[in-house]
Order: sequence, then C-alpha cells, then structure tokens
Amino acid sequence: MSTKPSFFAELKRRNVLRAAVLYAGAVWALAQGISQLGPAFGAADWVTRWFVIAAIIGFPFWLAFAWFYEFTPQGLKRESEVVPDAAVAYSTARKLDFAIIAVLAIAVVSLLTNTFIWHKGAGFDAAANAAAIPAKSIAVLPFVNLSGDAENDYFSDGITEEILNALAQIPDLKVAARTSAFAFKGKREDLRKVGEVLDVATVLEGSVQRAGDEVRITAQLIDTRSGYHLWSEKYDRKLTSIFAVEDEISKAIADKLRVQLKGGGGQPLVAVGTKNPQAHDLYLRGLTLLAARGSGLRDAVDAFQQAVQLDPGYAQAWGALAETETLLPAYGVDTIAAVLPRAESAARRAIMLDPATPLAHVALGNVYGDRWQWADADQAFRRALALAPGDVETIDQYAQFLFVAGQFDAALREIERAQQLNPLSAVIGVNRTQFLIALHRFDEAGTQIRQTLATHPDFALAHVFAAALDIDRHRYPQAEAQMRLAAPLSGGDPDAFMLLVRGMADPALRAKVVGELETSPAYAALRLDPIIHAMYLTWLGETDRALDVLELFAVKRNSNQPQTLWSPAFDPIRNDPRFKAVLKKMGLPYKPTESDSP
Repeated sequence: MSTKPSFFAELKRRNVLRAAVLYAGAVWALAQGISQLGPAFGAADWVTRWFVIAAIIGFPFWLAFAWFYEFTPQGLKRESEVVPDAAVAYSTARKLDFAIIAVLAIAVVSLLTNTFIWHKGAGFDAAANAAAIPAKSIAVLPFVNLSGDAENDYFSDGITEEILNALAQIPDLKVAARTSAFAFKGKREDLRKVGEVLDVATVLEGSVQRAGDEVRITAQLIDTRSGYHLWSEKYDRKLTSIFAVEDEISKAIADKLRVQLKGGGGQPLVAVGTKNPQAHDLYLRGLTLLAARGSGLRDAVDAFQQAVQLDPGYAQAWGALAETETLLPAYGVDTIAAVLPRAESAARRAIMLDPATPLAHVALGNVYGDRWQWADADQAFRRALALAPGDVETIDQYAQFLFVAGQFDAALREIERAQQLNPLSAVIGVNRTQFLIALHRFDEAGTQIRQTLATHPDFALAHVFAAALDIDRHRYPQAEAQMRLAAPLSGGDPDAFMLLVRGMADPALRAKVVGELETSPAYAALRLDPIIHAMYLTWLGETDRALDVLELFAVKRNSNQPQTLWSPAFDPIRNDPRFKAVLKKMGLPYKPTESDSP
C-alpha cells in the first residue's frame, strides 16, 4: 500500500527548495553588481532599490514555476508530464546545485571586492572620493527663479542665502559657502561632480515662484554620492511667511543629516526679521549686491538703508548695512574716516535689536580693527563665530584681522578653514597667498596663486599678488608679465606699472623711476594709500622716504591696507627704529591675553 509523500518531501522532489536558493543567490549577486557599477555609469541609487523590490515581487512566481515545471534532458516540461524517475530528479538536482554554487561564489567575490578593495580606493575615483567626504556636509545651490523675469533672480538668490546662513549656525554641519555654491548657478552639473568639487555629501536645490504676495518654494535634499532624494517638500505661502518656510527647511535638513541644533532646536534658525515684505525684498536685493562686491556696494548700502527706513526694527538689515559700510574703503567707494561712524552706528543698532545678529558683530570687529582696538575687535569676531561657526564670511574676516594683528599662524589656520568651505573663492585664494608670502613660504604661495589664477584668470588682485611674489623672489621678467595682465583689469596703465618693476631690476633706472612714482599722474592712485606707496619706495631702495611716508600714516591713519606692513617688501627696514615705532603706535603685533578670551 503506497503512502502519499509529505508536502515538504514533494517540495524537495520537485527541486523547489533548490530553485528558491538559486533565485535568492542570483538576486543578491546582481544587486551587488548594480550597486557597485551603477554609480560609475550614472545610475541613481533607486535602480538597486527597485531591482530588489521587483525581485521580491517575482519570488512567488518563481516558486510556482519551480512547482509546476521540471528541467529534463529533453528540455523544460510540466511536472505532470514527467514520469517520476530517480535518475532524472538526481540529474536536475545536480545541475541546480552547480548553478547555486556558481551564483553564490559570484556573490561572495562581489561582496569581498566591495568590502576590501572598492571602498579602500581601488575602485572608481568617485567611490574613493565619496569615502573622504564628510557625511554631515551640504551645499545650498541657487534656487531656480520660476517667476518668469530674470530681474527677480535677486529674490530667489536671497532666499537661498538666508537658508545657507541659517544652516551655517549649526556647529557640527559643514556648509559650502555662497561663492562656491553659486558657481554652479544655471549649470546642469552632475551632482556627484558638485559634491566632489565642494567636498559635500548632500546638496539642497529648489525653486522659487513669486506672484503678487504669494510665493511657492520647493526644496529637495539629495545625496551627491548616490543621487538619492533624502527629502523634498513644497510650500505655498504668503510673502509674510517666508521666514517660517526657511526655518522649516533648515530644520528638516538638520533632522535628515542628524546634526544637533543649537539650544536643542527650540529656537528658530531663521529669525523673523521683518513683517514688511517690501523691506525684506530690499534686503534680498542688498544681499546679492553685497555678495558681488565691487562698486555695487554703494547700491547695496542704498538697498539696506531703504529697508531699515521701511522697518527700523529690522536687525538683519542693520547688520548687513554695517558690514557693507566697512567694505567700501577696500573697493575705493568711500574713505575710512567717513564709513567708520556710520558702520558702528548701524552695527550697534542691529545688536540692540537682536544681539544674535552675526554680521553686526563682524562689522563691529572691522570697525575696531580699523581703529587699532585689537582686543575689542578680537572679542567681536569671536562673538560672531560663536553665533555662526560655519559662516565663511565671518571666518574670512577673522582671518584677515588675525593677519593684520600679526598672528600669522592663527590667521593661516582660519583662512585655510575658510577655503575648505569656499574652495572656489578667488579672494580667499589671494588672502592665503598673502599670508604665505608674509611667512616667507614662497613655494606654497606660488602654488596657491597659480591655482587661483587657473580658475580666475581675470581677477586683477591675483595677478597683483603673483607679481608681488615674483618681485620678492627677484624674478622681475615674470613680475612684469603679471603687471601687464593686472593693469588693464584694474583700470591701470600697463606701461606705468612695468616701469616700476624695471626700476627695481635696474639700479641705473631707479632715480628716474622714483621721480615718476612721486610726481607722475600715472601713479596718483597708488600714492593715495601710504602703505602701498611706501612698499613701492622700499622695493626701489628709497627706504628713508618710505619711512617718512609710514610715519605720516601713523598720524593720519589713512591706509586701507595695514596688512601690507607684513610684506617681505618691508624686510629691509623691519628692524629700523622708525619702522618699529610705527608698529608700536599701532599696537602691533597684538598678542591676546587671557582677559581677551570670550
């Protein structure tokens, strides 16, 4: 009497169990291959995820297929058509066993490759680079203006900057600076490339559409290493709710990246600066002009002044106004004597309205620095850094203060920290070059200035510092070439500046060149700044005359370039009692004491 086999025995006889193992092994091996090779061919992270989901859905169908069909020496047949035969069953089982072994071997090799080779740098460069990028890092790319009018770009750019500034307040989050992030504006760059260039693991991108008093903001957070969308949201709000939207976006990003908000996240990252949409609009216009620097700084001042006239309680606009005022002398827009009272007044107004306004403390630091009140300036900058530890503008300004104050090593550390956040900034590249030159690290300075010129060939100041470096190294033909490039970019006369270099190289020409320097209208702009004037006199060997100019400066305090005092150009007179007296009157070098600590 025959006994009906058990269900498990039947599964075994029909090789359903082997088929299940083969299926699982094949899915595993293929998923490993897709996840490793996919990024190299531009495949998004969701490709692997959807492959696994599809495989899970297909698994029951595969099992049903294995139950109803059998592989035989004559080909695939329905199980009901196959005469039970131990030899046939054994042959099929052996083939499946070999297939399972092969698939599992491929999967194991793939896993070991991924673990011990790929992730240690022997794979594609993208995989190696991804491992070095800090996980808690972000670039806020310029939000796209969908308003149908290019003149409204300032509005979407301003919204982007306000979100960026909010994220810069989070202590353990690396935020790429505006200059570097905005270098990708209007470009459809692969986000992996953006991540590699800016050294960030995520990017925030989005769009802004304004119509009347309505605004739609969309935002999405994307992993640059995989292309996977971590978070996205759309907001339809009134213009008066902009700050709340920016705060929601910033906190959502902090949550997704698992970074600790200041104060446990109870306080908003984006303060409600104003309830007046027109004042906010003017503030955003000013931010765009402030970021562009140059002669547009005067228009930025006008925009911020109009904003605070509409809303005298707008702390952020007062802070931006103060910072813009302090920058005017460096761009030849106004004098130090004129801007300092205005800048200080605006900064103090901002701090009175909201003590947690970082830009107001930066402006106050610049005011104190211009007045040679080094300890007060140090305190102001440190307060700004405590409020916004990741803000590259604050870090850069603090680095420049430290350099002027004679703290070279500390200045270099800060400017290199700024450069990590803003790798595409020409100004930061030039500042780092200047610091390295002062430290007589000429080879490193040369490398830095070449890198800056490679990415910013039309930046006049970079050519000026390249020329200064060549002069300090007595490479006068190279210095002439750099001066020829710098002069037209800065509105100068190439022949006039090349004549200065020739006077340095040829002692027979020096007397004539010094006479030209002192009297010719071609050098009138150069003579306006006494420290720059004295620097060229020293290069030309007129040290006594240079000291006369510096002593007069110490009385008038009329230079925008006090950091130039640390240039190697002044090495021939650095130990002269008159030069030391100038530094002493300025209180330099400044050395902080414990009482100066915040």
